[in-house]
Amino acid sequence: MKALKAAQIRESFLKFFEARGHRVVPSSSLVPDDPTLLFTNAGMVQFKNVFLGLEKRPYTRATSCQKCMRVSGKHNDLEEVGPSPRHHTFFEMLGNFSFGDYFKREAIHWAWELLTREWGIPPERLVITVHKDDEEAPRYWLELPDVRESQILRMGDATNFWSMGDVGPCGPTTELHYDWGPEACTCGRPDCSVALDNGCGRWLEVWNLVFMQYDQAPDGRRTPLPKPGVDTGMGLERIASVLQHAPTNYDTDLFRPLLRKIRELAGHSEEQMREHIVPYRVIADHGRAMTFLIADGVVPGNEERSYVLRMLIRRAIRFGKKLGLEGPFLGEVARVVIQTMGDAYPELREREGFILKAIAQEEERFERTYQAGMAWIEQLLAEKARKGERVITGEEAFFLHDTHGFHVQIIEDIARERGFTVDRAGFEHEMRKQKERSKAASPLALGKAAVAIATEAAKATEKLPPTRFVGYERVEAESAVVALFNERNEPVDELREGQKGLLVVEETPFYAEAGGQVADTGLIENKARPGRAHVLDVQKDARGVFYHRVEVLEGAFRRGDACALKIDVERRKRTQRNHTATHILHAALREVLGHAGGIQAGSRVAPDELRFDFTHFAPLSDEEIAKVEAIANRVILNDCPVEITFEPLEEAKARGAMALFPEDYQGKEKVRVVTIREDGRPFSVELCGGTHVKHTGEIGLFKVVREEGVSAGVRRVYVATGDNLLRHLAQKERLLKALEERLRASEAELLKKLEALLKERERLERELEQLQAQRVRALAEELLARREQADGFEVVAAKVELDVEAMKALADLIAEKLDKGVVLLGTAKDGRAVLVAKVSDALTPRVKAGDLVREAAQLVGGKGGGTPRFAQGGGPDAAKLDEALRHVARKLKGAKAKG
Repeated sequence: MKALKAAQIRESFLKFFEARGHRVVPSSSLVPDDPTLLFTNAGMVQFKNVFLGLEKRPYTRATSCQKCMRVSGKHNDLEEVGPSPRHHTFFEMLGNFSFGDYFKREAIHWAWELLTREWGIPPERLVITVHKDDEEAPRYWLELPDVRESQILRMGDATNFWSMGDVGPCGPTTELHYDWGPEACTCGRPDCSVALDNGCGRWLEVWNLVFMQYDQAPDGRRTPLPKPGVDTGMGLERIASVLQHAPTNYDTDLFRPLLRKIRELAGHSEEQMREHIVPYRVIADHGRAMTFLIADGVVPGNEERSYVLRMLIRRAIRFGKKLGLEGPFLGEVARVVIQTMGDAYPELREREGFILKAIAQEEERFERTYQAGMAWIEQLLAEKARKGERVITGEEAFFLHDTHGFHVQIIEDIARERGFTVDRAGFEHEMRKQKERSKAASPLALGKAAVAIATEAAKATEKLPPTRFVGYERVEAESAVVALFNERNEPVDELREGQKGLLVVEETPFYAEAGGQVADTGLIENKARPGRAHVLDVQKDARGVFYHRVEVLEGAFRRGDACALKIDVERRKRTQRNHTATHILHAALREVLGHAGGIQAGSRVAPDELRFDFTHFAPLSDEEIAKVEAIANRVILNDCPVEITFEPLEEAKARGAMALFPEDYQGKEKVRVVTIREDGRPFSVELCGGTHVKHTGEIGLFKVVREEGVSAGVRRVYVATGDNLLRHLAQKERLLKALEERLRASEAELLKKLEALLKERERLERELEQLQAQRVRALAEELLARREQADGFEVVAAKVELDVEAMKALADLIAEKLDKGVVLLGTAKDGRAVLVAKVSDALTPRVKAGDLVREAAQLVGGKGGGTPRFAQGGGPDAAKLDEALRHVARKLKGAKAKG
């Protein structure tokens, strides 16, 4: 058996299949172009539409080494990571694919040839499984001279039927398992076998060959794919452990450098590392996952992929604490990932600075809440242990998550280590309630609904041919109607005056929304009969069918009618000015901020708006904005040529073209490249399907009008160009004149007048604060004079008319004057009751502020919590505030003294 390094295995696999007519296709992003998936979880994800017959590529055989993540949904290996020697969140999947080309025989024979002849794995070490109803696969296996029938096991759907998710391509599988030998058995059964499917350590599944025969619908129905295909997947980490004779994946050269770095940071010996191997494995695994996710544009946050990334970083930090690692350390782990994987995945080196900054910022953020969170959970578990309870409730887990940033997976880790469990269903219920409370009316991105409509429309009729787009060359075209749909997305033969619907033609000059650029609008005139329609929007589906959303202004349209299509030319010009300006902006930002690779995170290019999102961890300074504007206006005023070329993808990337959304270009014979040249040198080179000006001078001038944060690590700028900039400047001028009138000052005097007014306001605010402080001190003396005695301590409970911050200050002031006492205050604000409680340190073993506030808050219809010494809460029923305060005060006065 050959002893190969992981890089050699990756290279030899791809070359083996390339020699057999396969196109080597680069890995797609971990962020899939598929709304049904959170992450790319298999090699076939980028080929899904090819298997479904929705997309045609210039090859019928492909091979790849795909970046994969499995931390959500059906494929979720998170809990296994660490204890298991084989499971990972991030991994590489080697695969070969056939799109209606070869099928089972070739896939089986090549798999055996690669494993046993190329890599030298002894045939007797391999066990083969097939689906119990598949009669072809066993026959093809037995055609191989060194395969015995006893090596082939027939198994059911659970092990030998594969699907990418709840919906999509699926089919029977045949799997190859490596036998580590009887000494590796962990199940202890005398009949130990792959057939038991019991997770025994003796058997390692190394390669799964999926025969894609069906498309599974949401209701579970399976229909034959247009052309059956092959999708195979072999985990690089697993086959590396076999070829390197490594007892676990973590003992391969993919992980050894990471474990060595962690050991160096922890100051451990090899023996100490083995004693703490679970934290080592978690940090190494999550270190790889976070590095690759950030390189693919995901940043830590609170939604979807960003939430998962934040969880992985914080989980790794928590396991680092278990090793005694204090302060930031994950950046050092990420550096090793970049060093060891950067040759295979250049995006790691291109985005190294951004990756390290993103991780450092998240470490710093979690460090601020970690100690308080751990103290809270330690106290919670101690109390539960005293009461004989072993479950952390959903509300308690949610509080720890919401207040201290502990993801539920981290809480489950801690609970599991202490012999507790977490009410996960209760936690999810609390999360849903929070989302419902905080759900804002966030409008969908333009066109999302129309895409769904187009997709449903496509399902409602026979598959339509792709629409020929002629809008790069022409603004008008004549074409025949090939399909019509009403507003319910049902196919119809006619659309009449006053009706809205979708219209499909053979060829169109109308640009369909894509790449951040909005669709063209315009008119369609019927040449066959009286008819005129306004085009409101255009969307295209995965097959390239353009759906024109129209409103019929007069007459009618029928299938087969010849039509004249005319876009709104002035609107197109304004849109393309903004699109070319987007490319200039991206290049200028990269130059000013020092980014080697692309930083675009999204955009909206419309006739009246240029909005650009980019990955960066700090607001742009005035100086940085000024530099960006200077560069952009220089390129515009130099009237640089904008060149459009069509080139092979790899050639375009070799000359520096940025493929910002690689999944849009994978599999295409040639890609559209937009190059802006300044003084003969390329200033910007991007793959882009949008419309652009011919020379940058057409843009006019360029001005950043606003910059803001979108989410953690993502900034947004708004830019005005051309006539939009003129309107912006006119608006500024009107505002300036209004200020002159209101402040009774000239433009030159405005700043001086404003500074004088601000100083006067600061003086008045100081006077108000002094009066407020006097009032709080006086009220404190008044309430202290009315304090009540309980058994061994004093109680001050009262309703006050103060804002929340002043009420907290009042509670602090009273508590300072009590040797041993309780302060419970409430106020009504906007119809809601707000409560605060403070308890003297010496009294907290008997009375806890959090318990007091929770009880009072329940009586006003709300909730609350906090530490034993201080707590805050409230509820919507302010009318019951007096009753709540009296109830808690009576209970305190009735408390029995202890010792």
